[in-house]
Amino acid sequence: MMGGWRNLVLSVAAALPLAACGGGSDGDAGRTADWMRSTAQYYAASQVDAANVDKLGVAWEFDGFVVRGRTNRGVEATPIVVDGVMYTTGPWSVVYALDAKTGKLLWQYDPEVDGQFARRTCCDAVNRGVAVDDGMVYVATLDGYLAGVDAKTGKQKWKVDTITDRSRSYAITGAPRVSGKNVVIGNGGGEMGVRGYASAFDKKTGKFAWRFFIVPGDPAAGPDEHPEVTEARKTWDPKSAWDLGGGGTAWDSIVYDPDTNIVYVGSGNGSPHSVWQRSPAGGDNLYLSSILALDADTGRKKWHYQTTPQDSWDYTATQNMILTDMEIGGKLRKVIMQAPKNGFFYVLDRVTGELLSAEKYTTVTWADRVDMKTGRPVLTEQSDFSKEKKMVWPSEAGGHNWPPMAYNEQTKLVYIPVLETPMTFQMKPMPYRPYSVVQGTETGLPAFADPNDKAMAPILKGQPKPRFEQVLKAWDPVKQKLVWSSKVMPFWSGGVMTTSNGLVMQGSADGYLNIYDGRTGKVLRRVNIGTGIMAAPMAYEIDGEQYVAVAAGFGGAFNSYFMPGWAAAERENHPRLIVFKLGGAPVKLAALRKPMPLLPAPAKFRGTTAQVARGGQLFAENCARCHGDSTGSGGYPNLWKMPPETHEAFNNIVLDGAFAYAGMAAFGDILSKEDVRDIHAYLAEPVATEDPTAPTRIH
Repeated sequence: MMGGWRNLVLSVAAALPLAACGGGSDGDAGRTADWMRSTAQYYAASQVDAANVDKLGVAWEFDGFVVRGRTNRGVEATPIVVDGVMYTTGPWSVVYALDAKTGKLLWQYDPEVDGQFARRTCCDAVNRGVAVDDGMVYVATLDGYLAGVDAKTGKQKWKVDTITDRSRSYAITGAPRVSGKNVVIGNGGGEMGVRGYASAFDKKTGKFAWRFFIVPGDPAAGPDEHPEVTEARKTWDPKSAWDLGGGGTAWDSIVYDPDTNIVYVGSGNGSPHSVWQRSPAGGDNLYLSSILALDADTGRKKWHYQTTPQDSWDYTATQNMILTDMEIGGKLRKVIMQAPKNGFFYVLDRVTGELLSAEKYTTVTWADRVDMKTGRPVLTEQSDFSKEKKMVWPSEAGGHNWPPMAYNEQTKLVYIPVLETPMTFQMKPMPYRPYSVVQGTETGLPAFADPNDKAMAPILKGQPKPRFEQVLKAWDPVKQKLVWSSKVMPFWSGGVMTTSNGLVMQGSADGYLNIYDGRTGKVLRRVNIGTGIMAAPMAYEIDGEQYVAVAAGFGGAFNSYFMPGWAAAERENHPRLIVFKLGGAPVKLAALRKPMPLLPAPAKFRGTTAQVARGGQLFAENCARCHGDSTGSGGYPNLWKMPPETHEAFNNIVLDGAFAYAGMAAFGDILSKEDVRDIHAYLAEPVATEDPTAPTRIH
């Protein structure tokens, strides 16, 4: 997942013949003319083209997302449209049904997520969408439930608990996938001491169907749950850190192929991150960072492919997977494609799991290549940070993260939102603490290193020059080569959509919807929305008129700090859904942010030098991954700007959870009154200066 990346910043769908595209999940695709779902992010009919894209304007906007308290959250879902109704989600797993032509709210389903679960997530109270099938809408909630909701009324039909151990930091941010007669869902928590699995439930009743554990459990806990666990156990040290869960969470991409009745599940990184701590004697550690092909009815494995054996770099294989039929070597193959975090683009036979190709789509230094005979990466010296700090490409964020890539059946190209930055890795053992990050490594961004830091010189020697960039790349999956690359855009921009007439659309962190010619990469238009975009756009048609929709609202892993150049650093970051059509109205930009001054804390909350120092350490361990420091401009409250009444209620907030509904969980289980007193003293210490543009959390 992204826990380590988030901490760094703080310390700083099958290309089947569908009618349209989106970023969540589908059931009986192709059932209606305006059905919106394809993991390929491909829209098969389009009025909007290169000649008239300049005429796109706003048809309607929805800004009624439920936001608890005064903390805005990220918006990561791509809507689905069925029979003229748009279904989407916002923060806190709330589902909205909207008239897709007018934007009128038809109903809203609020699962009343337990706000305490914000503490159990690595990356914000986000949700990546719903599945829709046969009159039902399915949503997975942050606090670990799966609900089936009536598509017409929004009334809950059933709700089931998907979490096996509620003492651990399981949470869900991904979209469920209708897979035959079942609905399949995974979970997150790979940085926080959990054991990953995927679960299936009957789509009509919610009755439990099967569960596939991705990594072995503690041998002392009892016999293995299924044969694949026994198979995986052979690839782990018997003395592995079983108390830390193992990781391997299926936190995002799940894809279903009705032709074979196979559901494909992408799995995540290990817990802790480094194999040297997780499984000291080594081993591949199945099924971390793998593509798993499972029988949709039984959950039994058909095949697996591990993209990163012995993963120590958070190189998840949870990125979106695309299914299509493709001619390779003169033979038509049913393939599955993925650009996981590790920097290689994979094409596999989706029926057998045979590796067909794997080439670098970005800078990669942890491995030289993938051996096509064994299917294994050939590691470099740069990959081993067990004894000393190393700089490795890509970073923990990966060459590609959760924002979906897209495949165009006409251009035969895949469009990948590529992150390009390295990271320094070094060992840092961390004991298990409830609801806390236990990733076991310390990371840094060389792109922001002090140029006068002599200690960095040997680390950088002979390596590519560090940078901190994002680009959109057009990739030929048959020839396995780059066709074109966009200009550099702000880091952590959004997912991608493409249309049959060759348009490619992607939102960016600076608040623009960017529209490209998919064959050449030429920029056709940049629509300024004024709100950062992470989600992928989608398109649909009603009464002969085409619409383009995109959800905007920055957050997720970066909600703690908005960097200069991001729209969220300059303008109010309220979540919104904007729908365009030809001849629509101009976009209304979000209001400019009003700066808030640093407020001196009441003198009675100040402490001794020792208390301030101790409080600073406790703050770094417990609070900094959300609240950062006084230079912060992120989505969470800046604790150096607390009003007097918040200072007075500080103990109740931190120890008792007075603001738990808004996501500020109680910490009374691990912090004492003395701990909170010292944290408060640290925050009450006067701050001499403030530079709101300094990326001081990045190091």
